[in-house]
Amino acid sequence: MDTVEITLPITRAAAERLRDPAERARLGALVSLVAEGLVGPGGIAEALALLRASPEERQAALRDAFDDIGRASVAAGITPDEVEAELAAWKRERAGRA
Repeated sequence: MDTVEITLPITRAAAERLRDPAERARLGALVSLVAEGLVGPGGIAEALALLRASPEERQAALRDAFDDIGRASVAAGITPDEVEAELAAWKRERAGRA
């Protein structure tokens, strides 16, 4: 991912929370999505709930999302092998841009 470091004015409480590199990565991803217009108000609310969630709750939400994707792909007639091939191609493309 092409990223740059920036400085933003935030509260002390937020700064304390952002000492954790994983928290910075999650919040940075959210800010990028919002700034690029890739997530709307409903998505922002969902993302904020996940930011406040425990690691276990985030993992459960991720499992649920993958289950939803799996069901949608089956309904669309896409095989697991096709999904894996697309994922591998996407990873190769990203690696080529790095």
